Amino acid sequence: MFRSAWVVSILAISIAAGNAYGQAAKDQSRVSSEGRMSSPGTTDPTLTPPAAATPDQPSAQAPEAEGEDLTQPAPEADSEAGTGEPVLPEDLNLGEIPVIKTIELTVDAAKRALDVFALVREKYKDANLEEYEDLQEFVDKAPQGKDFETDVKAQWFSTVNEWNSVITSVGFAYSAIVDDQSAEIALQIEEIKKDTTIAQDMKDKMIASLSAMIPSDNNRHVVEDLMKEPVYADKLALLVEDE
Repeated sequence: MFRSAWVVSILAISIAAGNAYGQAAKDQSRVSSEGRMSSPGTTDPTLTPPAAATPDQPSAQAPEAEGEDLTQPAPEADSEAGTGEPVLPEDLNLGEIPVIKTIELTVDAAKRALDVFALVREKYKDANLEEYEDLQEFVDKAPQGKDFETDVKAQWFSTVNEWNSVITSVGFAYSAIVDDQSAEIALQIEEIKKDTTIAQDMKDKMIASLSAMIPSDNNRHVVEDLMKEPVYADKLALLVEDE
């Protein structure tokens, strides 16, 4: 099924961010539970209080082993996440966070991008473009790739990735107009900046991708002008239908 690249990018970023936060929470929970866990075959003294001693019955608490310092954590309680160093979640890598490239739009470029989108959306609806790393890989490897490239270049785009950058920029701007989530995205960016459990290289990539989803004033104005033209208003609506 053909899905616009900007929609796939949004989904991928959301999943990546969710995985990062979820794994960080699991790491913190695991460290906390390990810190409370006693050695195998014993009972955690913090959870089971010793039996009270009576005049006829000595305390049931076992004597401390000579020289043992119970104030020190068990060796197995140490973990990479417990050192305070940011870690890369085990189930997430940088390749899963899409690199999003947006541009400053012109009315002409936005119209041409939408013309291409309206054509290829139907023509290549069964091409499974989301299975490829980018559109150039689809062009290079898929049976329909060269036809796709021809359709894109017919509207004076030099490469399929150039068209993708334009339609992505149009999509983000249109989405911000019909359902503005810029404030929520900005909040998520701030949360990522403050999160010390995410490795810095992953954090930088997530922030860059999320920031690209907030359109410039220029791009908003270009799309608002297109929404006043019935033909392009209909083509813009196709972007939302593909979410």
